[in-house]
Amino acid sequence: MIEPVAIYFEHCESRWHVPPAPAEHDILLLLTSGEIVYSIDGSTQFSLVKGDMLFIPEGTCRSAVNISGRPHDMYAAHFRYNGDGEGLPLLSKPHSLKAKLVNADYMRHRFSLLTQHWLRKAPYTQTLCHGMMLEMLAILYEDAGSRSLPAKSHSLVMQLQQYILVHYRETISVQDLAAHVELTPNYISSLFRQATGITLTEYIQQIRISAACDLLTGSQMNVSEISDYLGFCEPSYFNKVFKKITGILPSAYIKEKPRFWVKPSQNGLHVPPT
Repeated sequence: MIEPVAIYFEHCESRWHVPPAPAEHDILLLLTSGEIVYSIDGSTQFSLVKGDMLFIPEGTCRSAVNISGRPHDMYAAHFRYNGDGEGLPLLSKPHSLKAKLVNADYMRHRFSLLTQHWLRKAPYTQTLCHGMMLEMLAILYEDAGSRSLPAKSHSLVMQLQQYILVHYRETISVQDLAAHVELTPNYISSLFRQATGITLTEYIQQIRISAACDLLTGSQMNVSEISDYLGFCEPSYFNKVFKKITGILPSAYIKEKPRFWVKPSQNGLHVPPT
């Protein structure tokens, strides 16, 4: 089981750095803007830019610095893992690994939703976080070069995901997606589920609800406005899908007012060094 220790979003100023020290937990990072460099065990360097993801195993001596002179933004998850690897080499034989993500927007959405789940501390938070982090680690491993699908099929799935990320506020049917890639609806539905473990409809719903979480906590829009903005036919259906994915209704989500972890200097919360 993947046991999260801390999951957060961090806005870092240009003077940000991490002094050399062993990582106390496994760490998963996603850079969403800027540029940083991580040094691993004093011998390996990973340059990270927007859309790059890095996994650092527990016990690895690492340091990091912002080299651009500009602020950067990142998601980070610190966690422990006890298990047999879940069929994923990255967990059974941990090693530092970086990937330039094929679909960084999707991973940003997933990390955002993961952060919200972690901050809510709901009854099934650990189960939700385990499933989402396992998916993210698997995508990292695939995008780093070990893909379970043939290159042509993998490219097709990426096309479908990219189309959904651009058009998720619109009404998207399987027929629309099939026409976009000039294949049959049955074929793309089967291939997508084989590659991702979820249906096209479930993927569209996850992207919309991830966007809804961001809007509920970071905008002045109300539930009805967000429902309309994200292309749901009725607020009641939006509520149903939102509860299915997050476990609570949007109105309850707003009342909880989940917050991103930020630097201690900004609000006094403690953030483990990334």
